[in-house]
Amino acid sequence: MPFEIKACTIDEVRRHPTLGGRTQAKVKVMLREVLSRKTFDHNLTLRVWAETNDRMSPHEVNTALLVKAASILKRTVAIAELDAEGTGRVPPSSLSG
Repeated sequence: MPFEIKACTIDEVRRHPTLGGRTQAKVKVMLREVLSRKTFDHNLTLRVWAETNDRMSPHEVNTALLVKAASILKRTVAIAELDAEGTGRVPPSSLSG
């Protein structure tokens, strides 16, 4: 896989202003891409949300937000890798993601 997660932080965590039970945040991710012995760093900011409640600890809320970020990041990287070889051909999608 040409992408590697180098750093991941949660920033600006807050409750949704109108939807109770929802927490919003920005997750900042630094990806490293290696193509033909060249290294490229990509800084991404993902806006995520998770269903939460007042009984959840801050750790549980952060875990829920990171799970959402991981899902978004998996889709983003999968799209970026479709044509990583520059052939112009797009492989068929898999059932797993």
